Amino acid sequence: MAVRTRAPGRADRLRSPHPEHSPRARGDRMDADVLVVGAGPTGLTAALELARRGIRVRIIDRARTANTQTRALGVQARTLELLARTGITDELLARGLMADRFNIFSEGRRILRADFGGLPTAYPFLLMVPQNEVEDVLAQALAEWGVAVERECELTALTPSIDGVTATVTHAQGPAEARTYPWVIGADGAHSTVRALLDIGFLGTAFDEHFAVADLRVDWDRPPTEFFAFLNRGRFAAFFPMIGGWHRVAIARPAGEERWERGSVPTDDLQAALDRIVPGRPRIVEVRESGRFRINQRRAAAHRAGRVFLAGDAAHIHSVIGAQGLNTGIQDAVNLAWKLAGVIHGDAHPQLLDSYEAERAPVAARLVRGTRAVTRMTLLHNPIALAARRTVAPRVLGRPHTQRVLTRAVSQLDVSYHDARGAAPAGRAAVGDRAPDADAGGRRIHDLLDPVGFTLLDFGTDAASAREPITGGLLAPVVRMPETAEVSAAYEITGPTLVLVRPDGYIAARGGAEDIRRYVRGRMPARASEGVGATGDLPGDG
Repeated sequence: MAVRTRAPGRADRLRSPHPEHSPRARGDRMDADVLVVGAGPTGLTAALELARRGIRVRIIDRARTANTQTRALGVQARTLELLARTGITDELLARGLMADRFNIFSEGRRILRADFGGLPTAYPFLLMVPQNEVEDVLAQALAEWGVAVERECELTALTPSIDGVTATVTHAQGPAEARTYPWVIGADGAHSTVRALLDIGFLGTAFDEHFAVADLRVDWDRPPTEFFAFLNRGRFAAFFPMIGGWHRVAIARPAGEERWERGSVPTDDLQAALDRIVPGRPRIVEVRESGRFRINQRRAAAHRAGRVFLAGDAAHIHSVIGAQGLNTGIQDAVNLAWKLAGVIHGDAHPQLLDSYEAERAPVAARLVRGTRAVTRMTLLHNPIALAARRTVAPRVLGRPHTQRVLTRAVSQLDVSYHDARGAAPAGRAAVGDRAPDADAGGRRIHDLLDPVGFTLLDFGTDAASAREPITGGLLAPVVRMPETAEVSAAYEITGPTLVLVRPDGYIAARGGAEDIRRYVRGRMPARASEGVGATGDLPGDG
């Protein structure tokens, strides 16, 4: 059985909402440590992660009301693991559908059938829940911390300085206000005002193909909890299952064909497209909403400018094929928030913030490359390339190793900060990699991790009796791990080992006591590390 011991500290005071501790409850609404611009999933996650660490946060959005459109669809396993630390995953599960397999067909022949069931996580599926539902759950959780989104507030100017950032906000009613904040997070989407005001480039391209999207019901006999993608001579139709028997359907036609007009796409046009692409010609029974869109693959030239950070779509946008954008934005916010909170509290060296871009930029670049390649592959129309896709792809994609790589990538369990590649191979548990999850004597390892801070996993070293000499001023509960084959294999344990897990669930350091102390010295300011050793150079966290 895993045994957890810990010392009292800030983390203990932040395990449940205390609205009376929030800036709004104290009456100093405008006196915030961080201004978050944009109340989509990324901005709401950033505000929630900061608030539950005791940071005074203000979040604004120019929209008059909360989003009611589905927009993005799908929350991946890694995102669910991170959101579980906030206590909202159960509510998300109740609002979505668990999709467990995905299938790809090329000109009527199945070239891939992959199963998420074997993933080493408590969430071996993709949760098909619309973006507006995700936002609603996040906003409710944020409200429990006494923070509400201020709407009809538009950012119109930013003036950075060494000590802060002066933001001018225009209200729908009332005069504009200019106020200085120590930190600003731009989570205001693909057309980010924050990014534009900072004059940060948005690098990339747009696809010229003609895309449509619709939420609809179809009459067919395929399983309701599986993904289906149909590729057919330069055309494409993907069916993403939704709760209640609905599907989100994305359709692509070659650029040379007649374009759909702006606005909703006629049902007859949708049906005609499916008739040409999908075997069996499934019949559309009902259409809830539809529209056309253009795919952009872009990323910001920088994720940070001084005291201002970009996150989510403000920093990178991807093809909808693969459902990566919403998840990547939430993970941006989680990565940034714990570091920013540590700096604001004085627990972390300001240089730790440099690791935000160092870690997240490679992940964004990899996703842009990957989704671009997948999108181009789906739109092939050259006869030779099509023949290769039909004959070679099934042999390659049918290999167990290939399927493990694909399912880990789609679920983002492979995201890693170990190096500039942004991904880790299966079975590795190196510094910067996601802390593996496994059964630990009746409880999952991830359930034993501290919900807001660091956790020290002890594999046979008796670290609990020497916690302070090991971690110095870093308040990290110690979890003594069971000596089982599953746990040892997951963490590549061959002898007594300590593993320090970061607040975002990635491995900060591993080895002996000196390896842990070296990490603590590197990330903590000298005054907080007194007695542990001289403050060293701050390496990247990966």
